[in-house]
Amino acid sequence: MKKDQNAKVQVYLIQGCPFCTATVQLLGELGIGFETIDLSSRADRRDVVSAILPGHYSVPLVLIDDEPIGGNSELQALHASGQLLDKVFA
Repeated sequence: MKKDQNAKVQVYLIQGCPFCTATVQLLGELGIGFETIDLSSRADRRDVVSAILPGHYSVPLVLIDDEPIGGNSELQALHASGQLLDKVFA
C-alpha cells in the first residue's frame, strides 16, 4: 500500500527535451505528483536553472521539497538506489 505523498516535487523543463520527457515519464510511472515549470519561452533559462542549482545549466531540473537534486540522470540514479520513493512518500 502506497503512503501519502508528503514531498513537493517540481520539474523545470522545456518542450521537446528528451531528458525532460524521460523525467516526467518516470515520475508519472511511479505515481509521483509534480508541478512543471516550463522554461521554453525564457531566453534566460540557463540563468534561472543555475540560480537554483549553481553549476547546473540544463533542464530538466528536479526539486524535492525545494531541494534541487539535479537532472534526469540524478533522478534515475536516485530511483535505481531505491531512495526516490522514500524521499517523496512518508
